[in-house]
Amino acid sequence: MLSGLVEALAGDGGRLSLLSRRASSSTVGDGFDCDYRDDAGFAAALGAAVAKSGPPDLAVAWFHTLKIAAPRMLAQAVRGRMIQVLGSAMGDPAHPDRLARAAAIADGLPDCALRQVVLGFRMETGGSRWHTGAEISAGVLEAIAADRPLTVVGQIAPWSAKPGG
Repeated sequence: MLSGLVEALAGDGGRLSLLSRRASSSTVGDGFDCDYRDDAGFAAALGAAVAKSGPPDLAVAWFHTLKIAAPRMLAQAVRGRMIQVLGSAMGDPAHPDRLARAAAIADGLPDCALRQVVLGFRMETGGSRWHTGAEISAGVLEAIAADRPLTVVGQIAPWSAKPGG
């Protein structure tokens, strides 16, 4: 879902290190295969990426759970901005504590400037829908350029209008 983002960042001439289950199959950047749920494997892949390219000055991370060690490990390695991509549930107004809990991965890390991107939904005639991969990539790119503490891609209000809501 972030392939458009990766291609855009590569097109800007940046040095990319990709960490994911199939990162080595990427045609851009250096790919390090790992599963973020495997603490030791993620730590090894992150260590190899940092050894090859140095600490990231921009990290874009979309972990589908924060109940793992990988988000904090990445935040500890960052020397610049970390863009934390979050699902729409993080913007649910009935749970205002979720964004603060997600931001806690960077607590006490002065070298990591955390930015959060909440993926909302889009209203269209006849209802709402989730974002496409291209819309997600474009929204995250806009958030990187804007450099705000919090960006919502699309909308999260009214929450009752979300797809399936």
